[in-house]
Amino acid sequence: MTVFVLFGATGDLARRMVLPAFYTLAIEGLLPEKWILVGNGRGDVSHEDFRGRVREALEEFGPAPGKGPWREFAKRLRFAGGGFNTDSPGSLLDVIADARAEVGPKAQLVHYLAVPPVAFPELTKALDKHGLATGARVVYEKPFGTSPDAFRKLNRQVHAVLDESQVYRIDHFLGKEATQQLHAMRFANTAFSALWSREHVESVQIDVPETLGVDNRAEFYDATGAVLDMLVTHLFQVAAEVAMEPPAGLSAAELQSARETVIRKFRPIDPAEAVLGQYAGYQDIKGVASRSRTDTFVAAKLWIDSPRWKGVPFLLRTGKKMTVSEQRVSLVLRTPESRSRSSHRNRTSCRSRWPAPVRSTCRCWPSSPGSPTSWSRPGSRSR
Repeated sequence: MTVFVLFGATGDLARRMVLPAFYTLAIEGLLPEKWILVGNGRGDVSHEDFRGRVREALEEFGPAPGKGPWREFAKRLRFAGGGFNTDSPGSLLDVIADARAEVGPKAQLVHYLAVPPVAFPELTKALDKHGLATGARVVYEKPFGTSPDAFRKLNRQVHAVLDESQVYRIDHFLGKEATQQLHAMRFANTAFSALWSREHVESVQIDVPETLGVDNRAEFYDATGAVLDMLVTHLFQVAAEVAMEPPAGLSAAELQSARETVIRKFRPIDPAEAVLGQYAGYQDIKGVASRSRTDTFVAAKLWIDSPRWKGVPFLLRTGKKMTVSEQRVSLVLRTPESRSRSSHRNRTSCRSRWPAPVRSTCRCWPSSPGSPTSWSRPGSRSR
């Protein structure tokens, strides 16, 4: 028995990510037997209108309503308007009480904060004040703070209300199927495991270009930017997935421990090795400051001071309004040393038996459906 409360339920993040994820869980049969999802927001939205908005989100971002148990799913959707803060709970307490009366008085509360980080402290305090924190689980979206000091301050505020066992700081990139497949490809395949180090890898490239803009979340994005929204969250986590040492096991705790260990080896990014950009027309979007200098594109070089990766650059790139949308990790392999020497000697004597050295790339995190791994060379198609 679970009552999910989705704060920011009418926002862009909920539409694009959270609500489609809930429906996917319903399709896969992974939700509890008895559950209700309560959306929360400032507006006065009826339960039926909220169901309509959820359906529209699924039609736009998938899975399509017809691909799953839509009628049963829609029956479990509720909305609590009037906002929620320490001064007023709006209608949330009443709607939760009705939901618990339906699924069971001891239903587990799970709060999902799909809101800008600036709202985290007030919402956390409000959960405490209105009696919704005890025994609950609380999911915080990224970024959890906008700097190390801001992270520590927010962490103290959260721990003043919640025990760490109640807190889940989410990075949805880690839940992507292709990210999960990195583990199997690397740790269950001796060929890949053998080449996964500085001896064989010249560079690691992590690319997440996106065609979408920020029109539906301009205020949030203008206060955040590509560095905080993508680089130090999603891309750092994927870099940690690639760079971590083999974990003791594949449980969530063991994988998290392995990621945390290698993240401690990340060298602070040198501003001289980073490029920021902003796409044309960004400042014309409603909600964006007229002279905003917020970055919508970032390319940065990350160095990891571990024995496995020392001296290998990790090239991280992401941006909005790009020509394509992709999510890709590429391992650029070194040319075998003996071949390089032979090729150099043969070129000088005009008796080359080897063609010129060709850079090979292992693409191990593609966004397109199909195999999680492909190999390519410049001038050739991936295969």
